Amino acid sequence: MRKPTFKLFRLMSCIALFAMFSIVANAQFKAALQGTVTDSSGAVVVGANVALTNSENNREVKTVTSDGGFYRFNGLAPGTYKIVVSLTNFKQKVVESYMVNGETVQGLDIALEAGGISETVTVTNDVQPLRTEDANIDNTLSRAEILRLPQVGRDPYELARLTPGIFGDGARGGNGNAVGLPNSPGPGGSNSSIFQTENQVPISANGQRVSANNFQIDGVSVNSQTNGGGAVITPSQEAVKEVTISSSSYSAEDGRNTGATVKVVSQNGTNNYHGSAFYKYNGPELNAFNKYPGAAQRVENRQKQYGGSFGGPLPFFHFGEGGPFGISGKDKLFFYFAYETLRTNSNNTTQAYVETAQYRNSVITLRPNGTTAQVFRTAGLLPRIASVIPRTCADIGLDASRCQAVAGGLDLGSITGTRNVYLPLGDGLGRANIGGGLDGVPDIQFVNLFNPNSFRGKQYFTRIDYNATKKDSIAVSTFFTPTLNSGADTAGRSRPIGDIISDRLAFSAAVIYNRTISATKFNQARVNYSGFSFNEVTSNPNGNFGIPRIEVEGLPFDRIRFGAPQGENTPGILSEKSVDVSDTFNWIIGNHALKLGTQLRFDFNNSSIVGGARPVFSFVGLFNLANDTPIFEGINADPTTGAPADAARKYKTNDYAFFIQDDWKIRRNLTLNIGLRYEFFPPINDKLGRQSNIVLGPNGLVDSKIVVVK
Repeated sequence: MRKPTFKLFRLMSCIALFAMFSIVANAQFKAALQGTVTDSSGAVVVGANVALTNSENNREVKTVTSDGGFYRFNGLAPGTYKIVVSLTNFKQKVVESYMVNGETVQGLDIALEAGGISETVTVTNDVQPLRTEDANIDNTLSRAEILRLPQVGRDPYELARLTPGIFGDGARGGNGNAVGLPNSPGPGGSNSSIFQTENQVPISANGQRVSANNFQIDGVSVNSQTNGGGAVITPSQEAVKEVTISSSSYSAEDGRNTGATVKVVSQNGTNNYHGSAFYKYNGPELNAFNKYPGAAQRVENRQKQYGGSFGGPLPFFHFGEGGPFGISGKDKLFFYFAYETLRTNSNNTTQAYVETAQYRNSVITLRPNGTTAQVFRTAGLLPRIASVIPRTCADIGLDASRCQAVAGGLDLGSITGTRNVYLPLGDGLGRANIGGGLDGVPDIQFVNLFNPNSFRGKQYFTRIDYNATKKDSIAVSTFFTPTLNSGADTAGRSRPIGDIISDRLAFSAAVIYNRTISATKFNQARVNYSGFSFNEVTSNPNGNFGIPRIEVEGLPFDRIRFGAPQGENTPGILSEKSVDVSDTFNWIIGNHALKLGTQLRFDFNNSSIVGGARPVFSFVGLFNLANDTPIFEGINADPTTGAPADAARKYKTNDYAFFIQDDWKIRRNLTLNIGLRYEFFPPINDKLGRQSNIVLGPNGLVDSKIVVVK
């Protein structure tokens, strides 16, 4: 791990550990189990004692049935449970190994038989065939399914397509990247496995846009600010316990998004130590040769992906039986750690036309003080040529008057005219297409270009659960995903000057605080800090962004380009951080399961689209390039000064939501879900005071002006 990343990782871990030992809390999930207890005749049983025990950590919670025989347990972790129902004059009913899915409300009605309380009736996994607790359309994927079902890049979000009501074909392009849906312009899906900075999974729920999807880990948001429907954290398979995907959510608690809601529950430690390990390798020596002419070589992709996990009870000092310094973690303190890394290297070749060394030398010799000549002298400008492939003028559709094949390439003409004097379009001497005429010197050649690329991605997941008392516990989960990507610019003819190194960090840290107040009341609170950041100016110390992007058009093939790629975020300086705070109060009143809650989200976007302030120049033909006479220039400029724009912004946006929800168990087979949600989005604020808008004048655009707005 690089030093800055390690420092941040250490700082966040210390904050999480401090919070763990300074806050008293309870369960950290949103799953619930409810039902009605009856006797053999179908009459409701009032005052029955219902106990629920988690098989993983022996944590027990209890409640008593209401006047309508209703019971409910909130804030349950996914897993298997033992349910015990008892009441005087009835046989004790025990349900073994009942499976509770993550983040959903499940129903289980229990019938008691008359008899002595010392008698026991035991059943295993008493599952009801119909779902009657809510109207949501969703699908829950277990850990076994996540580990065994095929997913491109080991990305669990790829399995969202298995949910009813969700469309997405999971197509991949020839380069292995995700193919987006027509309504999803954005960063795309998991093109770099689980290490994608913003993973905008190409799925549509019931016709909604991809940007309407919502992603949560342990009940808190990991959504991107800029690209809706994108997740800043894609968890490793080793870190996932369950994933619930809802295509139609009618819960007021969910709110905000109209598309699919993907809820990930992270893996937790148990009373038993358990772990995993995996290793995946793909190398050039395993690949076949490409037998087609001009490309007799192997695909030079080398990939290593490996990782593992380990979890269990965490011993700690405590007071109690066995002396004041007893050491035990069973039923109390648990940990789980998962790690995954991906290392790829490739040096595949692409075929393209490039300028020749003879052409560059001619420009330097004939226009020694020109801007283009200075660019040609810049270190790292030469393309990475693997081999030269012979071509004829007919291959590019030119006749003998415009082109001739010579040693080393094709002669397209010669430099003519004077510097800063534009050569007009058209054929003939003195024009852009041929310049001063054919001179027997090669200007272009068709070549195989090396395109070295490398990627290093790591993900660290840590989770700690602490059961302080029967009513109080805490869970802290953290994800850190540092990546380092270095790639050649194939469109720019694989020149070292165009390589971009991107050093990024995505993270999420969550602290979950709940308190069981009584058998019918409990409060659940969560805090999450997530986001990502990178600065490609500082991560490219050898890059020369002072050289503009130069393109040569008017050629009978794709443009020849020089310099690093130019775009709003190339180089990128992006920093998106989000803080989510939520609190939900649960109250069982008779057959009503009430929820009252608030959700607050604070977004901080300190980004600078500095790449747009770097110009792009386009020239018609190689000989206008030699004369420093572009036909087009593009740049982000300040309209008040004409200078390159200062694109730095410090945006702050908020989202305030309040909701009330009632799951009313009217009958054993009928539950009415009633909810109301209010959400408020204040105006965007720029702390730098640079946010502006165009204000039309009395005559419209003629006398309009740019005004800074608050």
